Amino acid sequence: MPVWDVDVAETDGNYKGLLIQYCQERGLGQPRFTETQHGTPDAPSWKVTVHYGDRIHEMTDPIPGAKKEAHQFAAKQVLDAISENRERLLADEIDTQDNIEEESVEALVISEPLELALPLITSAMTIANERLGASQPSRYRGVSDAEFSRKLAQLTMQIVRDLAKAADKANIKFPDV
Repeated sequence: MPVWDVDVAETDGNYKGLLIQYCQERGLGQPRFTETQHGTPDAPSWKVTVHYGDRIHEMTDPIPGAKKEAHQFAAKQVLDAISENRERLLADEIDTQDNIEEESVEALVISEPLELALPLITSAMTIANERLGASQPSRYRGVSDAEFSRKLAQLTMQIVRDLAKAADKANIKFPDV
């Protein structure tokens, strides 16, 4: 079950586990937690930094108590930020922190056409559909087919473009179509 199908209130406070699941589902690797101790040894507080994917989340204030609880609090902050960014994406208030720029479908057209294998495109569309549909299924019950298709096309093309850029950077060539 994708992490966004889980009600955060029903997690029993295991936000770190949810963040690990979120990262695993998206191939981001294991999130890393680093902490700096503040206060005295008998009354410590912890300032936690979370590294996940290519992102870093730093807590602004130290959390008093056990290191484990500070990790849970930091993971909850990360999940809340991810959820907020997802809501912005779905409401067309796209946050560039998630590497998705607000663009119309027409703006995604580039001067030189990309020639990619059809399975790559269909895989990107499947990923986009999963992100849009499974992440917030109730949100799309009232959206028109045209609006959903526009958002699906926009996200699919963004994923394809990001894949093509990454492949080019890594000197990977796609087979002739």
